[in-house]
Amino acid sequence: MGEVALGVTEEMLAEALQHLLIECRTLNADQAAKAARHCRDSIDAAGIASRADAMRARQYLRVFDKPDGMLHGSFELDPENGAYFKDFLQQVTGPRTGGPRFVEKGEKERAQRIIDDPRSTDQIAAESLIEVIKVAAGADPGTIFGRIRPSVKLVVMEAPAQAPATPSSGLVLVGDGFIEGTSDAVTTATIDRTVCNTGFTPVLFGRDGSVLDVGREQRLFTTAQRVALALRDGGCLWKDCLKPPSFSEAHHLHLWKAEGGLTNLDEGILLCSPHHLRLHNDGWKIIRLGQDFWLIPPPTADPTQTPMLLVSKSPLKLGSPLRLQA
Repeated sequence: MGEVALGVTEEMLAEALQHLLIECRTLNADQAAKAARHCRDSIDAAGIASRADAMRARQYLRVFDKPDGMLHGSFELDPENGAYFKDFLQQVTGPRTGGPRFVEKGEKERAQRIIDDPRSTDQIAAESLIEVIKVAAGADPGTIFGRIRPSVKLVVMEAPAQAPATPSSGLVLVGDGFIEGTSDAVTTATIDRTVCNTGFTPVLFGRDGSVLDVGREQRLFTTAQRVALALRDGGCLWKDCLKPPSFSEAHHLHLWKAEGGLTNLDEGILLCSPHHLRLHNDGWKIIRLGQDFWLIPPPTADPTQTPMLLVSKSPLKLGSPLRLQA
């Protein structure tokens, strides 16, 4: 359950522990640990971000050559990146590892090809990873790719007007969201970045938990709009960043849901994944004045918060392109 922190009192931890002990009576050690993590996240939303930062900082990838010429390595990923990696493995080896059975003809044929492949499952996974790396390395740097990730989902409960609290200690469940299929919490910054990059699908539940409605996917930028952004920005607009459009994501200047942002090109810019992450997590902000975009640092980075002009890397040096029909 962790220690006392800002907004998390001893009384809140004690009451949460009582609930947890009841819940964990039939769980094994791994399940109990996940339940404890989820319980802590549910009462300590502020701590979710710091714990996510700590896990992100622990990520690594190391490789070394073996005497026989083979390359050996190890890695650790945070829950979000780990979910995407596991989804990749599931897609290339799923039919052999108890993945879902497909009913559509094309998917059934693809699954059967994987089952009939003479290579071992481990070999398929390794060689598929290298193929993905080759494709990425050979991609046109001037192309910005769509970021549809339908197999890894972030689940977010829309906050009620007033969260319920227990009368004894004021225990309030304030968890932000989680990765589908796990109990791993994600921060509001991660949610904002994901919605900004891939959109969201609203699902309405009734009080009894029944599904009342599934809305259409809310996407931000069409393929044509992404092409226009690539031509205008020439890659990540962050100051001194040289990442090309193929390494960039479309960021919405105003959060689509929270701030009512529009799907217009003058409301979007390109940012590479690390800078997109930094913008949402560390309190940076980008504003548009006329045809120019300005980066405003948080007080922790610059007490004066002096705006920095973001200059297009495109050789065309275009202004804001015409709005394209979505």
